[in-house]
Amino acid sequence: MEKTQRIIIKNKNGLHTRVAAMVARQSQKFEKIWDCQLYLRRINSQEGVPCNSVLPLVSLKVKNGEMVEVYSSDSGSEEAVFRLASFLGQTPELEIPETEAIDSILQENTLASEKIFESINNGLIAMDSNGIINIFNRAAEEITGIKAKDIIGKKGDEWVPNFNLNDLLHSKCENLGLKHKIGNKWVITNKSPIIVDEEVVGGVVVFQDISQLEELSWELHSVKELKEKFNNILETVDDGICMINRCREITYVNHPFVKMFKKEGTRVLTRKIQELFPKEKFGDPFFAGKEEIILSTTDGREFIMHARPIMIDAKFRGNVVVARELTEIAKLADRIELLSQKTQYLQEELAKKEGLNQSFDNIIGKSGALIESLTVASKAARTDAAVLIRGESGTGKELVARAIHRAGARSDKPFVGMNCAAIPSNLLESELFGYEKGAFTGAYKEKRGKFEIASGGTIFLDEIGDMDKAMQAKLLRVLQEQEIERIGGVKPIRIDVRVIAATNSPLEAMMQEGSFRRDLYYRLNVITVMLPPLRQRKGDIPLLVEYFTEKISKKYDLPKCAIRKDALTALENYHFPGNVRELENLIEGGMTLSNNEWITIADLPAYLCDQGSDQNCREKTFSSDGDDLPTFAEMERWLIEQALKKHGSFRKAGQALGLDHKTISKKADKYQLK
Repeated sequence: MEKTQRIIIKNKNGLHTRVAAMVARQSQKFEKIWDCQLYLRRINSQEGVPCNSVLPLVSLKVKNGEMVEVYSSDSGSEEAVFRLASFLGQTPELEIPETEAIDSILQENTLASEKIFESINNGLIAMDSNGIINIFNRAAEEITGIKAKDIIGKKGDEWVPNFNLNDLLHSKCENLGLKHKIGNKWVITNKSPIIVDEEVVGGVVVFQDISQLEELSWELHSVKELKEKFNNILETVDDGICMINRCREITYVNHPFVKMFKKEGTRVLTRKIQELFPKEKFGDPFFAGKEEIILSTTDGREFIMHARPIMIDAKFRGNVVVARELTEIAKLADRIELLSQKTQYLQEELAKKEGLNQSFDNIIGKSGALIESLTVASKAARTDAAVLIRGESGTGKELVARAIHRAGARSDKPFVGMNCAAIPSNLLESELFGYEKGAFTGAYKEKRGKFEIASGGTIFLDEIGDMDKAMQAKLLRVLQEQEIERIGGVKPIRIDVRVIAATNSPLEAMMQEGSFRRDLYYRLNVITVMLPPLRQRKGDIPLLVEYFTEKISKKYDLPKCAIRKDALTALENYHFPGNVRELENLIEGGMTLSNNEWITIADLPAYLCDQGSDQNCREKTFSSDGDDLPTFAEMERWLIEQALKKHGSFRKAGQALGLDHKTISKKADKYQLK
């Protein structure tokens, strides 16, 4: 049962340090005599403090005239409680017992406090009401890097400005959990003013080094971020992935794995992998990563599965098992092969384009058939070998011939063109070889022929197929001997001429008929350049239209026109028997007739509209079903047309359709696709 005794403190300074020391001294004596523990508390308070220690007594902050209660729960403590209460009730000034003993107690408590301050791991700074530091413990020295002997007795803010110690003294408020940086260290501080009789008599700052906690926090944040990234990667890959521990129990499965094998993710965790696939044999070599397993599902799909060991600190911790669908691998392999073929094709086309000499840049077009022809022409320009350019009328044979000349070593020498079909046969010899003065009636002076003028450079013989056989024989001799004789002359003239010939005639058929010399054909046909007709390079029509509109606008000082989509579609559907020359004429006529900045379908000839209607009718026929089926001829024409559009040459179109190039050529003639 608790024994209590109430008294009123009559000391004018209340229960201050010296009075508390005297009380602690008396309490120690009484407790020793009556073998008990004495406590002191305020009235109506449940908690008390031991009377044998100075600091707890001072911490009660008991004032003059305040009632307190001495108590003890030990048996036989009634006398001890009574005596200590009687002592407290006296006026201390009238009795100063054992001054040396009290001083000893005060000294012991002070030394104990200092020992406590030095032993704690938190930094402790105490200062008086003027901000002068009077306590600076060992932990404070280590954290701040400031020695106690350098700071005690000096203003704190001058040494530790981050703490704002003066603000603490003026605000009279506690500041808890503040974070500051001192040098390279982060600290968290609790700042409290010391208030006595409502006056600030000092302040205490307790702070803790949290640099390691900050580092650990950052590392933890980095680990969380890495884990989140890792989870996102595992969930977004196409492969099925599961992880197993050392006991071969599943600890994780990603969504693709669940989807592949139709297993509920939450139902497979903690189960052994063998239970999920009871028909398979998972041996030690599999878990060691030395062999793979092929799995077959009930719906006929096949999967390949392999495992990789997880080693941490050279210790085996489990496996990562990866599953991949074989059908998807096959599809991927096919796609890679297709992309490889496309890449190779594009590389070849790029090499052709990059291999072209700059002299060919003024030839408009990007279609494969044209680039292939220009590549041959560009290679032919490297030598002086004879070149035979073949193609329909209007495909730009002379344009290519001039490009070959500019790209060759003779570019600074003359280029002389001659249309063999435009000169009567009886005058062709004098045009080619020249004549002496008086060689015939009207020959008042000598004249040099085309070959002599072109000596050192290039002569271009257009429409060579229209030359008669007698002239062919003379031309053959010139090509073989590299010398000419003027009409009426007796002395041969040496020449150095490169010959480029062109024709739209079927020379092979003419040789069979005997109208063209076989030996001349082989002399001219050293390198053949086949120029595709415009209908085989429909993709170049927009480029050509843009080029011609700009050219014609400059030529006639007309505003530059653009072309409407329906007009361009009509041009693309037209078969162009006159090729690029005909297209240029159509654009020139359209720009002349147009009243605004657009070339419309109304500005083009009417037969283009009819051609577009026929094309639409064919498309409509082929897209219908039921009894309205296309005829065999219509289907054949459409197939050959599509093959020529796609491949650009008779040979490649024939390969695509399983026919030889001669058959494709005849069919193209039949259906007017050239």
